[in-house]
Amino acid sequence: MSYTKNYVNWIDGLTKDQFDDFIKAFIMDYWKIETVSITDGTNDGGIDVKIIEDKKSKKIPIQITVDKNLYGKLGKDLTKVSKLIDEHDYSNSFFFYYSKGASEDKVIDLVDLAREDFSIDLKLFDNKLIATYLDKPNFYRSRESLRQVFGDFFNDEESYFDENQKMYFDYLSYADDSQELKERFITSFILNEFYKSSDNETTIGSIVEKVKKEFGAQTSENYCARLINLLSTNKKIEKCTNGNFKLTDSERRLIKEIRENSKLSEREFSSKLQNLINKKDSELEIRLVIEKLNAIFESQHEIDISEISSLTSEEGTNKEIKEFYDYVKGCFGESLNYKQFLEDVFNLCIENNFLAKISAGKLFKNLMDNPEFSEYSRRTNKEVFIDTPVLIYLLLVLKEKDYKYDNYKFKIAKELFDLISSDDESACYNTTQHYIKELGDYFKNAARLIPIQESGLFDSLGGSKNEILNFYMSLKKDKIFTNSFKEFIESFGVNVSRIESDEQNNYLDQYLIRLFKDNGISIDDVPAYNTDFYNKYDYGRIEKTIAEIYSRSGISRKPRSLKFDSLLFMHIYSIKEDLVDPTVITWDKSFNLFRKEFQPKNPNFRYWHLFTPGKFLDHISLLKFKINGGAISNEILSMIETDYEVIKRVRKLSDVLTSIIDLKSSSGINLTKGLADIRETYVYEINKEHDEKVDSTEIQPVDEAVSNLVDYYSSSIGKYNFDDFVESLRDQSVINQLLVMLEDEMNYFIKYNKLSTKYKKRFDKIIKVSKSSEL
Repeated sequence: MSYTKNYVNWIDGLTKDQFDDFIKAFIMDYWKIETVSITDGTNDGGIDVKIIEDKKSKKIPIQITVDKNLYGKLGKDLTKVSKLIDEHDYSNSFFFYYSKGASEDKVIDLVDLAREDFSIDLKLFDNKLIATYLDKPNFYRSRESLRQVFGDFFNDEESYFDENQKMYFDYLSYADDSQELKERFITSFILNEFYKSSDNETTIGSIVEKVKKEFGAQTSENYCARLINLLSTNKKIEKCTNGNFKLTDSERRLIKEIRENSKLSEREFSSKLQNLINKKDSELEIRLVIEKLNAIFESQHEIDISEISSLTSEEGTNKEIKEFYDYVKGCFGESLNYKQFLEDVFNLCIENNFLAKISAGKLFKNLMDNPEFSEYSRRTNKEVFIDTPVLIYLLLVLKEKDYKYDNYKFKIAKELFDLISSDDESACYNTTQHYIKELGDYFKNAARLIPIQESGLFDSLGGSKNEILNFYMSLKKDKIFTNSFKEFIESFGVNVSRIESDEQNNYLDQYLIRLFKDNGISIDDVPAYNTDFYNKYDYGRIEKTIAEIYSRSGISRKPRSLKFDSLLFMHIYSIKEDLVDPTVITWDKSFNLFRKEFQPKNPNFRYWHLFTPGKFLDHISLLKFKINGGAISNEILSMIETDYEVIKRVRKLSDVLTSIIDLKSSSGINLTKGLADIRETYVYEINKEHDEKVDSTEIQPVDEAVSNLVDYYSSSIGKYNFDDFVESLRDQSVINQLLVMLEDEMNYFIKYNKLSTKYKKRFDKIIKVSKSSEL
């Protein structure tokens, strides 16, 4: 059953007052505000709603109607709103909420009418459009408004004080906060099964079957094995000689204590509640009191005792509290003692939190089982956009899918590729032509590293961060691929000579487009929003926000990469189709900073989800009530790995050299050898003076100095720019002076444990002399 269709039907059936209340809640969710005032009346000036934010009224014209005569109603309102815009400085964006359905043609006609005749940007929300928002998690007030009219959507259980229910929450309370709530919940179930086993032992197979039976999930044995391994690592269980597992003595004592405390808390709560009932002359039954209290705690996380004093007022009172109030008042007849009893009961609930714990465990189980969640999980064709860093690892997977590469991101990309290439219809996967171009540049840079790799100086220069080269080195080490790096590049199905001669990368771009299209990833042709008249203003705001984030965070990034990311965001916001759960998957943390900053300030823009690839796999698994078992335990590693092109102050020398000099030229060869000698000399000197040895593959001060020079000239802080810097390196005498300068810097670093402040200006003088000699 489709809940979206139900929402449409329910909204269509609302009366004028009900629709007003519902839209009030909807606006609060949509704009993420707390105060909305309905102003509908004869003197409303043409608006039905005022939005209050930071104690100021937003001047946004809004109308609400259940009138079936949409054309007639809207025609009159456009005239009123036009006057408000001209005379009272209202926004020209007019929000019109309509409880009925409007055909697509009718909506287009009305939007055109508003724009052409009144210069108004009409935002028409009919019941179909409104319904598409109601499955979003943050539209809870809107759903609650409908729930008040049509009743609960949830199919709650009827049991109380079930032993497993009690243990679920107790174990949750003792679990590690770094784990996902769902995983903690399942872990608590597994620990409880270990505790209940008659011979104190159990098998993985037995655990798998019990998890499937309890949660109705297609849980894999690999996933349970990983959980078992995690519990073993955390000293909660241990392996027996026969291959089974059992609780450690310390964990068994802990669980026993938890269970005993829980039972003690339950007995204490029940005893005190019965005493309260016995003290009053009433017809109260403890079973019914507990049922109604349970309903209250399931509906809200905590109880405000001050709310009890206002229970006589029906308006605004929580429904479950109101039902409890009516029941208690009815059991006391004419006596007014029910007020004191209500206060005593809620004080008991605060003093003894047993009931709150039980309800929380039950609430979570219902959350996973509720039909609304199941309906959401069955939605298909979610739009997923993949950025360049993820494409790099997918490219490696496509090259050697079965290789057991010891790299977290490769493992995640392999699982992602399996999902993309499966028959699963949960998502459609896309990237953009810009990210393909960026990937082509990355591939071309790998090809440029061929001279370094073939010279034998790769290790002396500290290796590379280029994952294509690193992947090749690992394959070669494991004797999977024994030929040259050039042959490895060409084994992708490309020609190195054509790559080198193709300045625009058209050859590589077309190859990559075909490759990814053939493997289930579409390529979106993103329009030039940055130059388009209708979109360049919004694009500019997006680009400015990202640039400010980079500036505050100390991130240096290529202007073109900044542009490509800005175009992706603008693309998501601008696509005319009604995207299903648009999602971006990336390891780039700046995406999250952008969304946090930009989205709240622009609530009218389409909402999109954001995941790291590992978290996305878990998200898809969660929707099916599965959890990714292969790599989740390594998810923390992705948070500390260097993001692709989110450049810190130091980069690998090999990667820097490809951007500043032709490595095949005599100057490039001399610079490469000279830098390798400087690194080896520095490492030798440091290791000679210190007991703790320096690894030559780690970042060294010479790497930092060269990287800083590139950043210095790229940012045009000094007198000369990046082109001046690159041009100077064509002169062998400049190469020699650069190497001498860097040797001096290493000696300075050995003495003072820092780089000097003069080497950038020193190279400015070298460039100046080089330029003057050209004249």
